[in-house]
Amino acid sequence: MWRMIFLSVAAAVLATGALAEKYETTQLFRRGAWYVELTHDTEDGELWCSAETGNSEAQAISVTAYEDGGVMLFVFDNRWQLSARDVRFFVDIDRSRWTIDGYADGIGISAPLSDSDRAGDFLYQLARGNAARVYNDAGQQLAGFSLSGSSAALGSLMECWDSIMPGFDGKSRKDPF
Repeated sequence: MWRMIFLSVAAAVLATGALAEKYETTQLFRRGAWYVELTHDTEDGELWCSAETGNSEAQAISVTAYEDGGVMLFVFDNRWQLSARDVRFFVDIDRSRWTIDGYADGIGISAPLSDSDRAGDFLYQLARGNAARVYNDAGQQLAGFSLSGSSAALGSLMECWDSIMPGFDGKSRKDPF
């Protein structure tokens, strides 16, 4: 399922004309290089929220949260021509290294953030960090990103995600009583 989502998001990034009309996107937040968007797939009815930033090399890193509860990490580079395959990569946030098993295809790599404790720690560091660097499994740096504004962007992402989750009634689901 996540590979299908990855392929559809990658197609949306590359899309022009009629395919681009499949997606309605609303920007909810912008601070510095970070922005948060709510996307609606008009054909499938699916919703997702993304917090994304880019760098001077036209690369992007994105955390995307789906209405089914899934969260994905994406890294895009339009210069890449990746064959479809499983990959291991590293994300360094300041001085912490995260080993991530994901999937490569076309112009991006992706990974589900499915272990909620580990994902929470990763997102916390992403929100509090100064810089993130992405490396391949051979240790070659592929991308680097400033995390200035990431805390506010990830906070906005969580608000957006809460609003698209089934059963949202405008109140927090953390304590429904």
